[in-house]
Amino acid sequence: MKKKPEAKPLICMMADVAITAAEGESKAPPKFNVVAYTGGLMTLTGWDLPVVVDLTGMTFGKSLVANLDHDSSKRVGNVTGKELTESTLTLSGIASAVTESAREVVASAANGFVWQASIEARPDQLTEVAAGKSVNVNGQDFQGPLYVAAKSTLKGFAFVSHGADDNTTVTIAATADPHSKETNKMDKKCKAWIEAMGFDVDELSDSQSAGLVANYEGQSAGKSKPITASNPFEERKLEARRRKEIRDLADRQIELRNSDEEEIIAIEKMCDHSIDAGMSVDKFRLELYDAMTPPARRIDTPKCGHAMNAKVLEAAICQAANLNDIEDHFDDKTLQAAHDQFKGRIGLKQLFLLGAEENGHSNRFSNDIDRETLKAAFAKPRDIRAGGFSTLDISTIVSNTANKFIMRGWNSVDQTILRISKIQNVRNFQTITTVSLTDSVIYEKLGAGGEIKHGTLSELTYTNKADTYAQMLAITRTDLINDDLGALTDTPQKLGNGAMKKLSDIGWTKFLSLVGASFFASGNSNINTGVATMSTGGLSATEVIFQNQTNPDGTPLGLMPSILLVPTALKSAAYTLMSSEKLIDGTGTAAQGDGNIWRGRFRVESSPYISNSSYTGNTSTAWWMLADPNELAVLAIAALNGQVTPTVDTADADFNTLGVQMRGYCDVGVNSQEYRGGVHADGGAS
Repeated sequence: MKKKPEAKPLICMMADVAITAAEGESKAPPKFNVVAYTGGLMTLTGWDLPVVVDLTGMTFGKSLVANLDHDSSKRVGNVTGKELTESTLTLSGIASAVTESAREVVASAANGFVWQASIEARPDQLTEVAAGKSVNVNGQDFQGPLYVAAKSTLKGFAFVSHGADDNTTVTIAATADPHSKETNKMDKKCKAWIEAMGFDVDELSDSQSAGLVANYEGQSAGKSKPITASNPFEERKLEARRRKEIRDLADRQIELRNSDEEEIIAIEKMCDHSIDAGMSVDKFRLELYDAMTPPARRIDTPKCGHAMNAKVLEAAICQAANLNDIEDHFDDKTLQAAHDQFKGRIGLKQLFLLGAEENGHSNRFSNDIDRETLKAAFAKPRDIRAGGFSTLDISTIVSNTANKFIMRGWNSVDQTILRISKIQNVRNFQTITTVSLTDSVIYEKLGAGGEIKHGTLSELTYTNKADTYAQMLAITRTDLINDDLGALTDTPQKLGNGAMKKLSDIGWTKFLSLVGASFFASGNSNINTGVATMSTGGLSATEVIFQNQTNPDGTPLGLMPSILLVPTALKSAAYTLMSSEKLIDGTGTAAQGDGNIWRGRFRVESSPYISNSSYTGNTSTAWWMLADPNELAVLAIAALNGQVTPTVDTADADFNTLGVQMRGYCDVGVNSQEYRGGVHADGGAS
């Protein structure tokens, strides 16, 4: 089953749009009526499962505006009415904006272009319905897997060129009566302001009315002297002057920044937005001044020709922390982009400030990480439009990076327990039972009738079970103040180190407990208490015992040993026996030449855990001869979905803590398996 996300993008529901022009000249803005959602199942961009929005849990934002292509600067109109039933969401409104975007929508529809609509809803409460489960929402039954947005907030409405929901409809029609009650709604203060200038509101054309309203709004917001006009010609003249003065202000700022491409683009966008919005010159001048004032302490985002994305940030962090084999994790293009933008010097603050900025948080005048900045960096769900998204998911970036560095800590701990054990893939935390692999299934000669007889399996079985082990650490406020990127890489290293230590602890606790128990015992014919020193004689005697083992039916086991497992005190002796070309050993029980017959026969494994006094059964003299664990395992590690390495998750810390939490967890268990898979040499002579 797919992992339930901590948060999801904005839900965007699509619908066809039909625009019908009224006969004759329309003096009032067109209306639209939208059957926006009929309660069904939707497949959405950015979601891994289909989604159903529970209409009983939907609320409305304070301001619902219709725009073009989900661009807030391309206004088309406003939503004036909404109706919500158990199974249907209906919206109505007016294409009232005097913008190129509004004209494009209406004119294109008049030429036969079929628009579609996209309704945006933010999922405030999300529930996952598993595969095979059913749920009733909006009076309909749905089968999992899917998500149910039990609570959501309607954010807006957009005209788009393509959509996906065939069950919803949108109609837009021009209204011919300019004096109707619906189309003649105007703010009372604005109406009084216009009438005080000598205009009859009911006699104004659409363009005259919209221009005067825009000037009123600009005058109110910017506190500048309103533009007035006594006739349409004068009105157009003043509007042209307003546009020119805004353009001139923008051009002067651009001339001062002829080498700063990023700020030039920002000024151009501000200029276009201000002109389309009918903003006064004074208000634009004030906003431009505020936006272009240099910050007191600002970490600038490096500028280059490469696109910023999550992979580039991950690569930049790994470059700064000198990740080994970094080329195995990122392609050349991503590594080059990271180098060009950050030069191997990305900071912890810079990472979080970038994430907060991408999620809409402004912290221009400080590079300090406060509670709001950190919250914004990890904010979810994101407002993602129907056409896709480009936000940076800092939580995912930090988690992905941490899971690369966790292996540093994991690999720094003794790995012997992994090399002498078999990994069992388990799907849950229930106890599993496996059948012995030592059954004798000998082929029999096929009779004249061609009948093949069934082999029989013994009743020998072994059990194992995975459990969850976890630990939590944090990137603290001190780390943030010190701008210590190392905290982002050192913390997961510690979690990786702790995970491998825990696996070694439970693994060696189990293995050493087999010494002196019924596992390695004379009754099982898998213990050497005679010539059992680490010598040619000890090797020979122990190998004989191993090879003389039998299946349950008494036939030879037929398996060769492959591993010498020794404590650290015997490691040098074992390597000498396995690597020397010539060897003369007077301790053997039989004649021996000067050639070393043991050279390369077994793989030497050694662990400090074997002789550590903290573990029952510890020894510095005993050793073991083992089979390949993939053929016949003495020990098995049960791992959920076959993963023995830990996973790291990250999140913004609790409200009363300024920092970032990291939790590492692994799902493993260890148990004994085939006693015939090894022979214990007790290290002493009889």
